[in-house]
Amino acid sequence: MSPQILKDRFEIKQVLNSSDFSTTYLACDRKQLHRPSCTVTAIAYKQKGMRDRLQREAKNLELLSQSPQVPRVIAMFTQPAAAIALSLADLGSPEQHSSPKTSHPNAQITGDRFCIVQEHISGHPLSKEITPGKRLSESYVAKLLKDTLVALANVHRQGQVHQNLHPQHLIRQSFDGQIFLTQFGTLARLSRSEIGPEGTLQIITPVSPHPYIAPEQLAPDYTENPLPASDLYALGLIVIEALTGRPHYDLTYDPNRGLLWREGVDISLTLAEFIDRLVRHEPTDRFADAAEALDTLQVERNRHQIAHDSRFATVIAAPGGRAGGSISYKRRPKINSSGRPLYPSNAALPSHNTYTTAKPLNPQLFKFFAGSLAILMALGVGVKTYQWGQYRLTQLPETWKDWRTSSQSNGQSDDPSQTVGANAQPSELIPLLQDGSILARPEAVEAFWKMYSAARADEIELYAIGGYNQMQKRTALNFRSMKKYY
Repeated sequence: MSPQILKDRFEIKQVLNSSDFSTTYLACDRKQLHRPSCTVTAIAYKQKGMRDRLQREAKNLELLSQSPQVPRVIAMFTQPAAAIALSLADLGSPEQHSSPKTSHPNAQITGDRFCIVQEHISGHPLSKEITPGKRLSESYVAKLLKDTLVALANVHRQGQVHQNLHPQHLIRQSFDGQIFLTQFGTLARLSRSEIGPEGTLQIITPVSPHPYIAPEQLAPDYTENPLPASDLYALGLIVIEALTGRPHYDLTYDPNRGLLWREGVDISLTLAEFIDRLVRHEPTDRFADAAEALDTLQVERNRHQIAHDSRFATVIAAPGGRAGGSISYKRRPKINSSGRPLYPSNAALPSHNTYTTAKPLNPQLFKFFAGSLAILMALGVGVKTYQWGQYRLTQLPETWKDWRTSSQSNGQSDDPSQTVGANAQPSELIPLLQDGSILARPEAVEAFWKMYSAARADEIELYAIGGYNQMQKRTALNFRSMKKYY
């Protein structure tokens, strides 16, 4: 039997799932060199207006498929009914997942077909991971929430709602574990509807609501204004089943407390409260959309991780208590969803005066360290004080002669003849240098040049640096010597 090829391009290999109103085939793209796998969803229709609606919704799906977690739309086209006339027995039984409660192995579809071709995601649905009787860990659920919320956030950001979230419609890709969203609800609803006399859409092939549908989706006018919070409700039920290992409809529902699922589940309080908010009955009590839920999840998980990784010691002091009570230091126990500590079955419960924390630093070691630091600081201050005192003592005159010389140099001598800095009139001064930049008394000028000649004989140069002071009207000759080295 020759293979059936649609549009001279897509070769049908087998049936993946089938219902009274649509069939999904596994095919390969003959236009590509390596012939990649793809899925062809053929939806039966009889009205031209329905074909237009299907095409418009397929265009929306094509825009959504630009997101990394929605299968890419490759092509869309209409096909006569006779073009896909192969029986399901000729193509083989479904190999992978099928839609819940819609699989009909011997269904024959009449009328024209609207075909949507998407890339085939090689992997498995989450219904093979989340099974009754199997409890999955908190880390698995946190990762599943994050990956699915990222995908839903891209959908909600474009103003679309999935409306058909189900473990069978969440496909985990084999090679990297990425979660993909498939089987959007709008196309599934159009495939079993027709346009009424007044132009309204009427469902002619009703099916039972899938178990993850949100309460507001049962309202007749919900399809006119779908809510992103409905997808969050379905996601919350999926992760509850993953944590409890039980179908959510087997759990008890309390009108005041909501779905009672935490009993016996080992999960952090922050994540449990986050999941409770996803499955609240009223849509306004949930998150507005997946982006808001994702932001909240990341904040809560970061706080939980910081608290889990922290190893700083904590000392708890409490007054009172029974006499003879002791304090033990040990690791703080985990807290269950009800806020009570979880202890191993073979461990004794702590006494009334037992507080759990890490052992503090040895106080004797702390005292030794503080004392050593104080001694070092005192020694440093003492050495600096001694050095400063020695420096100041060297600046003081040591003998009476030194005091007298100091007084004379400062112009404080009682003998006017020995006063270097005695008062002088400008008319009494003569130039020390040829340029007249320094003035001094005649006797000082004569004495300077005598000293200059004697010093030069000993290879010492004298330089005059100051003379008459106009501000104080005193005369004092200052000079500096420098020995030459040859």
